Amino acid sequence: MSEKQKPHISYIVSLCGIMCGLALAMMFFLSMIPGFEYISPGVAGVLIWIVRERLGVKYGMVSYLAVGVLCLFFTPNYEASMMYIFLLGYYPIVRQYFMKIRFGWLRWAAKLALYACSAVGCYLLLIFVFGMRELLEEMGDFGKYGSLILLLMGAAAFIVYDIFLGLFFPVYEKLLKPKIQRRMK
Repeated sequence: MSEKQKPHISYIVSLCGIMCGLALAMMFFLSMIPGFEYISPGVAGVLIWIVRERLGVKYGMVSYLAVGVLCLFFTPNYEASMMYIFLLGYYPIVRQYFMKIRFGWLRWAAKLALYACSAVGCYLLLIFVFGMRELLEEMGDFGKYGSLILLLMGAAAFIVYDIFLGLFFPVYEKLLKPKIQRRMK
C-alpha cells in the first residue's frame, strides 16, 4: 500500500482485529506456560508494532490499549499483563522516537530510564494495588538487594529485547512486508 493511498476502513478493522486477537491469544496461552510470562508481552508488542507499521502510530496505540484492557480481563497472569501494559506493549511503537536520538549513549540512557520507570511502576502497582505481596517475599531469597538484582536482570532482558527489535525490523521490511502487500491488493 503506497503512502499516498489511504486504506479502506475494512482493511483497518481487519488488520487491527487480527493483530489484536493474535496478541491477546499470545498473552493468554503463553502466560500460562512457566517462563513464558515474560516472553508473551514482548511477542504481543511485536504484533501490535505491525499495526503501527502498516497504519500509523494512532492505530498502533489504539490497538495497544485494546489489548491491554482485554489482558486485564482475560489473561490469568497479572504480572505478564502488567509487563505488557507498562512497557513491552507500547515500546515497539515508541522505539522509533528513541532511535532519532543522535548519540548512542544518550539513546541507551533514555531507553533504560524508560525501562526503570516502567518496571518500578509496574511492580509497585502489582504489590500495593493488586496485593501481590508474595512478590516481595520471593525477593527475600536474594537478600536485601533482591529488588535491585531483579531490576538489573530485567534491564539485561530489556536490552536483549531492544536488540531483537532492531534485528526484526529489517527482516520485516525485506521479507514480510512485500508478502503482506502482495496479499492485500
